[in-house]
Amino acid sequence: MKRLLFYVHFNKWNSISSHVLYQLEHMRPLFSKIIFISNSELNQTDKEKLTQTHLIDDFIARENVGFDFAAWRDGMTHVGFENLKSYDSVTLMNDTCFGPLWDMKEIYNSFESDANVDFWGMTNFRKTKQFQEHIQSYYMSFSREVVVSEAFQNFWLNVQNFINVQDVIDQYETNITTSLLDAGFKYRTVFNTVEEDDSGMLHPDFSYYNPTAILRYKVPFIKVKTIGANQSVTPYILKEIERRTDYPIDLIVSHMSKIDYPDYPYLLGSKYLKAAVAPPSSASKIAVHLHVFYEDLLEEFLEAFEQFHFPYDLYITTDRDEKVTAIEAILDQRQAQSQIFVTGNIGRDVLPMLKLKKQLAQYDYIGHFHTKKSKEADFWAGESWRKELIDMLVKPADQIIANLQENEDLGLVIADIPTFFRYNKIVVAWNEALIAPEMNDLWQKMNLSKPIDFKSFNTFVMSYGTYIWFKYDSLQPLFDLDLTDADVPAEPLPQNSILHAIERLLIYISWAKNYDFRIAPSQEVLTPFIDNKLLNNREDLQPHTYVDFNHMGGIKGALKYIIIGPARAVKYIFKRLAQKVKS
Repeated sequence: MKRLLFYVHFNKWNSISSHVLYQLEHMRPLFSKIIFISNSELNQTDKEKLTQTHLIDDFIARENVGFDFAAWRDGMTHVGFENLKSYDSVTLMNDTCFGPLWDMKEIYNSFESDANVDFWGMTNFRKTKQFQEHIQSYYMSFSREVVVSEAFQNFWLNVQNFINVQDVIDQYETNITTSLLDAGFKYRTVFNTVEEDDSGMLHPDFSYYNPTAILRYKVPFIKVKTIGANQSVTPYILKEIERRTDYPIDLIVSHMSKIDYPDYPYLLGSKYLKAAVAPPSSASKIAVHLHVFYEDLLEEFLEAFEQFHFPYDLYITTDRDEKVTAIEAILDQRQAQSQIFVTGNIGRDVLPMLKLKKQLAQYDYIGHFHTKKSKEADFWAGESWRKELIDMLVKPADQIIANLQENEDLGLVIADIPTFFRYNKIVVAWNEALIAPEMNDLWQKMNLSKPIDFKSFNTFVMSYGTYIWFKYDSLQPLFDLDLTDADVPAEPLPQNSILHAIERLLIYISWAKNYDFRIAPSQEVLTPFIDNKLLNNREDLQPHTYVDFNHMGGIKGALKYIIIGPARAVKYIFKRLAQKVKS
């Protein structure tokens, strides 16, 4: 069969997500020709991913006007309607779905061999007060008999560049089906939803509201919007896709993380590192930065580094010249090589790393660690924190580097939450809110393209202590700030300092650069009941209830609290009394 595919692409960040490349790779064998129509301004690198790998045969760049239907129209005009007649079928699809989850070959063979099918799709929408029954437009395929018809050609020649998506739905998505039915053609879908039970659904749109049915009927594609719209069940949908198909759910997690915030709860469950990957390749250039404030802890790290099975260059920073001799002695004893830099006692471990910009920019992957102790809390806080972070991010470095090498979307690997922060409620929303303005300020200074307001967040996903592995490009905006000692307050640091802001910004900077992140799991197994008991507290059961008005507007906040609190209590009393009178 000689088949033609018009594939429409749009990405609001003007990039190509990996699920698109996977999609084209698996659709490629079905088609004699694939024409890729992009409504986004793609860079040369992304274009080469398509053309040099022969995933497509032709590339059309156009302005983002008229949505998919205008793009398909332009594709047909580009080919020429006379030339369309030479194909046995013409398929229209877009990148608004993940898949194929199942092999498409059998579906094509089934529909193309059925004399009662002139055109077909994945799912349909039943007739309602608002819409006629129609094939949903994310995937439609038309036989040659349809393509050469006057009804088909007139429809596409009259497609306009609507600027309102609802106009496109009303005029084109529904009418393409009704126009062809009126012309005497017949259609089918992989999942015919017309008679399906839609109880409990807001609208009878199974492609959007019912991912369970999509999987049950083995529809090869699941809509991108469906994943975000059904977050309460998405973790289970992802597990089901992983169980029933060969589709890599990392593609879903990565794309959803890029087009929206990367730290939604429904995504986090899928962000642990892969356990089984190939050994790390020795071809990559790898650096390890270790900030040594406490020389007595250096050997602990050097011993952990001995578990690496890849070549790396070690960079050590410290705060004073006097410590260099001790560090060199320990290195000699361990027969370890390192370049040592004295960076001063400002900026803890973060600023010393940023001061190595020139050196670290040469590497593919970088690990950043420091000799952690805790001055603010008991000995065991710093001790447990450091040892657990070493277990999560240093000792399993082979696995981490292999993941970074295997997944081009992966820009950053952080540690899971250390146990000290699960036994103790230290990171709280009110304090995080105090750090958010500094985060917003840094975001603006980095001139990052993706908008975000950290004041709207309750808390942040971060690598506690800034232990991380990363691709330099994923954090380059932070390095390019060229921060100096003058940008960091002196010790003791306030709890909302620039360093605390940077600690929380890392995964979001990587996100702004179109990278995803993964979490190295903790080796300490704690029951989630600990979190449940710690976080779910009624204030009226606390022995000494105290409201910290520093987080609520200071004196003005306290005065407001005095007025609003009693007023609400009085309102409640009158409301309850009124209800009793009525009853």
